Amino acid sequence: MMADFQTELNAHRQAVEAFLGAARAVPASRWGQARAPGKWSPGQVVEHLALAYEVNRGVLHGQAPMTAPRWLRPIIRRFLLGPVLRRGRFIPGSKSPRVFRPGPVPAAPEPLLNLLAAATSAFEADAAALGSTTIDHPFFGRLPLTDFVRLQAIHTRHHSSQLTSAADRHRPP
Repeated sequence: MMADFQTELNAHRQAVEAFLGAARAVPASRWGQARAPGKWSPGQVVEHLALAYEVNRGVLHGQAPMTAPRWLRPIIRRFLLGPVLRRGRFIPGSKSPRVFRPGPVPAAPEPLLNLLAAATSAFEADAAALGSTTIDHPFFGRLPLTDFVRLQAIHTRHHSSQLTSAADRHRPP
């Protein structure tokens, strides 16, 4: 089990490094501009991930700002989380819970990127120090820690591709 956890932790670290690289490549002029109408700007995407990591650190410690009824958690785990973990990507059109939504105007790139880097490092350290192979997730119920770490990597890769496309659209020919 420990080898599986280390594999997932390494994959997570690679996803975070790719995301941070893509975020740093976004031109300053695009940082606060929405990718499309109704979509987040690159800065808001970074803020969203930082918020998600902070909340998910709380989940590792049994603290969550919101929960689903216990009877509903196996259903959510099977029909919402299961497909994400099997496919390695989010279901198109998925909406972010309010607690993970960024503000209307993102902070400057460097402080926000530093915040995200610190949050991801703290998440990894907390996961490694947990001392358990499972967590009690407030929406998914009893969940292997490896799946929870994998979910964070999938989420980070999902948003990394959004940043890459934002940077590519504005790269000089």
